Amino acid sequence: MKKVAFVAPTYPVLSETFIQTEVDSIKACGHEVMVLAFDINKSEQSFSYDLAKIGQNVDWTLLRKVSPRGFRQAMNFVYNQAGLPKRSLFYHGLKLALQLSANKVEHVHAHFAQHTAAHAVVAAKLLNISCSFVAHGHDVYEAAFDIKSKIEASDFVVAVCQDMLDEFDNLASGNVKLLHCGVKTDKFFLRDKQPSSRLRLVFLGRLVEQKGVNYLIEALASMKDNIEFQLDIVGTGDMQETLANQVSEQGLSEQITFLGAKPHQWVKEHLADYDCLVAPFCFSQTGCVDTGPLVLKEAMAVGTPVITTNIMGCKEIVTPDTGYLVSEKNVKQLALSLAQFAQLTFNERVEMGQRAHERVLNSFNAYVQAQRLSGWIEGA
Repeated sequence: MKKVAFVAPTYPVLSETFIQTEVDSIKACGHEVMVLAFDINKSEQSFSYDLAKIGQNVDWTLLRKVSPRGFRQAMNFVYNQAGLPKRSLFYHGLKLALQLSANKVEHVHAHFAQHTAAHAVVAAKLLNISCSFVAHGHDVYEAAFDIKSKIEASDFVVAVCQDMLDEFDNLASGNVKLLHCGVKTDKFFLRDKQPSSRLRLVFLGRLVEQKGVNYLIEALASMKDNIEFQLDIVGTGDMQETLANQVSEQGLSEQITFLGAKPHQWVKEHLADYDCLVAPFCFSQTGCVDTGPLVLKEAMAVGTPVITTNIMGCKEIVTPDTGYLVSEKNVKQLALSLAQFAQLTFNERVEMGQRAHERVLNSFNAYVQAQRLSGWIEGA
């Protein structure tokens, strides 16, 4: 089987566990793997594969591995790029190629459709190996550049939701595949729920505009006199101070708690403690959006129903029997869904959570998803 190199901007990143999940799952399929990133974060984690910084410890004697044909193809791709400095793109793409050659990599797979995808294409062309990239959210809807040429230059491209696939198919002639980010279902367990006198809600994610937490706070403020609830907000971000002020102004300081960032192990152990995950995702003013949020699937995997919005990949994850879908930025709909969920009996909530668990097992198993990706890599 081909040795696969994953290319990422930074690795590892707490909010991008979907990359680690995919690397581990492709390795489990039988591929030898490695990760190359432009920045390496300090981490207490240990990895069962090589992790290298792009451009570091380059063996320039391997320039002989670059063929004249590969050089021409790489230069043609670079010439058609408008979003990156051409000289820098070629230089760093060349260094990446030499690192791939030194590690005998046969396929390069980049995460995000910006500079990582561009450098992966350059490196693959230089070495005459296959390449692909997966697009996510901000790299397509907020800060996209040269996606058409990247699609056309790649052996295949992965879209993480149907809307993205449709847009890519309309944008360029290429081999675009649909593959939702998967969950390591053997690491998330269905646990018994405990009844409570108040509704236990959780939000988990970065505190930024496209997460829509301000709409959740507004919705809860409108129903605070009718429903007993506790909301834990897990995460940090640019909007934290603004959101904390909103909570205080709405008189919700006793019902809403900011827990800060938590490691992924905390997610596995504590998501099941809540009655419902609320994720009111939306498009930001700049167009940024979550396209296939892993946190929805992780909550469902431990039997926690989800209330989220009917945008992008969210509507492909949550179904009427596993949670609720509302329109983005619609406080009234969000409050109504929260009230409807609160009116369910304890057993009805448990049954909804069990159906959510089954949906993840059947539709979003990371190993099953990786087998599909592995097949595409082998066929490229």
